[in-house]
Amino acid sequence: MATTVSYEVYSLREGRWNLDSVYDDRGLALDEARHLLKRRHQKGVKVVKENYDDETNKAIPTTIFHEGEGVEKHRPQLREKTKERQRIEPSRPKKEDASGFIRHAVILVVGIGGILLALIALAGFLMGAFGGG
Repeated sequence: MATTVSYEVYSLREGRWNLDSVYDDRGLALDEARHLLKRRHQKGVKVVKENYDDETNKAIPTTIFHEGEGVEKHRPQLREKTKERQRIEPSRPKKEDASGFIRHAVILVVGIGGILLALIALAGFLMGAFGGG
């Protein structure tokens, strides 16, 4: 009997639990859950340990971490595992949305502009102090 253990990290957004990532390491899954909980748009997070039996094609989920708002809906203890979810894939880095890009671009432009303004002021001061112009 071959069993596979995976750790699924779920986040609660807009009243629904969404699968965020899947790990084969308990510590990594718990770290990711705590990291997600620090985000302001997350209402709650949970980590579900899932023991999957290859022979019976059954998965037994157990919630090992649950923090935040919301009441979890009843979930059957045994469920069929779909073929797409049998493979454990590392989580992909989140793509930054367009507003995040714009924010970083504005910060970069303002920062560079401030540095250039300070250099121009310094050059003007030095030229006035030492009669360079």
